[in-house]
Amino acid sequence: MKFAYPEFLFALFAIAIPIIIHLFNFRKFKKIYFSNVSFLREVKKESQSKSKLKHLLILASRILAITFLVFAFAQPFVPSANSGTNVNNMVGIYIDNSFSMESVGENGSLLSEAKTKAIELVKSYAKTDQFVVCDNKFATGSQRLLTAEEAITKIEELEITSETRLLSTVFSRITESLNSTSNDKTSKTIVVLSDLQQSTSDIANIVSDSTIKTYFFPVQTSEKTNLYVDSCWFENPTHLYLQQEKLLVRIKNHSNQDLENIPLKLYLNDKLIAPASFSIKANDKTIVTLNYQNHTKGTQAGKIELSDAPVTMDDAFYFSYLIASTIDVLEITEKEALPNVKAIFSTDSLFNFSSYAAEQLDYSAIKRSNLVVLNGLTNISSGLASSIKNFVKNGGSLVVIPAKDIDFESYQSFLSLLQTNHFTSLDTTSLKVSEVNYTHPLYASVFEGKPEANINLPTVNAHYKLSAGATNYRNNLLLLKNGEAVLTEYKIEKGTVYLSSICFDESAGNFVKHAIFVPTIYNMAMLSQLNYPLFYTIGKNDVLTLNHIENEGSLRITTTNFELIPKMKNEMENTAIFVTNGVSKAGNYLLQSATTNLGLAYNYNRLESDLTNYSAEEITDLAISNQLNLAVVESKNASLKSAINELQNGTTYWKICIILALLFLAIEIALIKLFR
Repeated sequence: MKFAYPEFLFALFAIAIPIIIHLFNFRKFKKIYFSNVSFLREVKKESQSKSKLKHLLILASRILAITFLVFAFAQPFVPSANSGTNVNNMVGIYIDNSFSMESVGENGSLLSEAKTKAIELVKSYAKTDQFVVCDNKFATGSQRLLTAEEAITKIEELEITSETRLLSTVFSRITESLNSTSNDKTSKTIVVLSDLQQSTSDIANIVSDSTIKTYFFPVQTSEKTNLYVDSCWFENPTHLYLQQEKLLVRIKNHSNQDLENIPLKLYLNDKLIAPASFSIKANDKTIVTLNYQNHTKGTQAGKIELSDAPVTMDDAFYFSYLIASTIDVLEITEKEALPNVKAIFSTDSLFNFSSYAAEQLDYSAIKRSNLVVLNGLTNISSGLASSIKNFVKNGGSLVVIPAKDIDFESYQSFLSLLQTNHFTSLDTTSLKVSEVNYTHPLYASVFEGKPEANINLPTVNAHYKLSAGATNYRNNLLLLKNGEAVLTEYKIEKGTVYLSSICFDESAGNFVKHAIFVPTIYNMAMLSQLNYPLFYTIGKNDVLTLNHIENEGSLRITTTNFELIPKMKNEMENTAIFVTNGVSKAGNYLLQSATTNLGLAYNYNRLESDLTNYSAEEITDLAISNQLNLAVVESKNASLKSAINELQNGTTYWKICIILALLFLAIEIALIKLFR
């Protein structure tokens, strides 16, 4: 045991005072006359015995009262292994202000409780100590060292934010701040006030610093139930005017209760279009299917909504997609074009169809197209090949239809540039198409169910054999009886390539006259629409990469009572749009410029939706297993600083000493008053 102020121990000499009083009884005696001497002897013996015992008990209580009072001022303690001798303090305080801290605990919201404890902690330090106050926003300048007054002001201003941070990232940020200006005489401490959700508390990834003492103060609630919309997607990736849509919604239930007949609402462009209900088991997830029809063109702003308390930030899920007014189709041919592709698109107002001979082509038309069809080219120039490659790389769709007689070397160079298989030779064996990829979007809506085995499929009189070897993501769409491909799909970066092994001349077979031909080419055009992400996550998608946007007028991200002019950077054929910390509220937005009107849907990070958190025991176990220099402070009502001091300096006993001193003083008074 040690004493914080050992100089007070000199006051123990005061014990001599009651001893002196005991040895020299300064009491004045009074004469009393007795008539019977024998009775006097008996009274004298009994009085002497009782008086001696009383004086000894009073003496003992006085000595003990003085002793414990002196000890209280000297402040005895048992030092811990963490106690130190540093002269100034630097304290990093992390206050978790994510959505989960909106939950209500015993002392109000968890964030309010954390702020109160943090302010109490700051006030307990000396005015010369410095602080770093960190929250989830990671605002510019947040790593700056603050005075106590500045730290309290910053803590008081903290509010709930949509930003979600991993604990390891927070630690790296605070550690960097503390180590940047510290010295050997600096005591460095990190205090974490958080509900310690398992989804964000990646304790195993924290990089330990042996020079920094770390304390976790769990701010938690017993209520950990939450029902929320986790995600959504469409069964069909293309969207058309008057098309029937099938939207799939994933719901998660983080509670121990089965839920039945929970209302679910779907809004499209602020109109309720598909009310539904669902049931879900405890701690489970379910998929809800919502069916509706597109009644307008252009940007579609959707919202899926349910009602669940007390956590409401994840009750709504936003999405956005585009129904194009027109689809641009460009056909590139030899001088004499085959009419079969033009016949499909030229009479449909949905398509803006144009056809050019390769020699007369304006290459800028390629960039403006959704679908490019190379129909019957004998060879492909290097200039055209380069333009087509950039077009596909940036999300365009390409159909390659060879001529009856091709330049194999030219095609090999072109297809190798696209990283697909290339043509090796012409096979004139007459074969029948035997397999169709019915699950592919190209054919999923063409056939009702899986067709019978004896379905009539096209016959091929001549086809080009493809080279062997692995390529980029490949899908065989039509196969011959010998297993060779007639039509193959490749995914090249953001774009798609459809490679036909047959020419579209009637001499090559009856494919162009078969019923499957029109839906094949038509759906290629439909699938060529640029599908931007259905939604983004706040804090996760800080940079949007879109196809090239011209710098015509200022680019703006807007919604009701909100406008953001983001930074943008054009890189080759793409435009990078930076929205870091710009969008902080979930909802539907519009990305607008002189030439652009694109819907953007933002949702809060669903990491916050799982309210499962670590207990103090689990944190301690993780710290031990990962060899981290941290301790958990579980004190709920006591001062946070006192609890930390006890961990830093050891167990203190001054309060017990005061209680014992008062107790022995009370015993002394009782002995004097009651002991006769």
